[in-house]
Amino acid sequence: MQNELASGQSPVFMSVRTEAGKARVKAAVAGFQSRPGQVQPSIPEKIAGIKARYDARAIAPQDIDQMFDELVQAGHPVTAPMLLLNSMGQKFRSHLAGITGSAYDGSKPLDLVGVAQLQIQRARKQGSSAGGWETFLAFLAPQIQPQAQSQPQSGGQTPLEQMAKVAQQAQARPH
Repeated sequence: MQNELASGQSPVFMSVRTEAGKARVKAAVAGFQSRPGQVQPSIPEKIAGIKARYDARAIAPQDIDQMFDELVQAGHPVTAPMLLLNSMGQKFRSHLAGITGSAYDGSKPLDLVGVAQLQIQRARKQGSSAGGWETFLAFLAPQIQPQAQSQPQSGGQTPLEQMAKVAQQAQARPH
């Protein structure tokens, strides 16, 4: 963009050409760079924020798809828990139903925590490893500060604290 002069007008950006103007611009840029948390949240903060917006105990399959897409866009790597999450979404389930010729009802919310807990119990009964499901359960719990969580329910714990506790208990049990 050129700073062209119209007849008799001073340049619009003249103040940034002076030493004082340049110093003000440098100070403003340094101010923004010194507080990156206020300007742009970190990737873990973005991920925790996304997870906190969804209720893993009652989430619609299309919301699972949306959550997965948001997590990927925020920079979450596509890991085994992410692939497991994606496999519970409407896109994948509809595609699977189309392949098998069965009907799929994507209107029912899923309890992802309950599914993971059930799979952990089944794996232990069968003597199989429950590590993948335990990792998925831990993945579902956002790692955020207590003031950003929802209001405490019975027992003084927020739903996120309860989910984190369940994940920790599942990982502490012997395999």
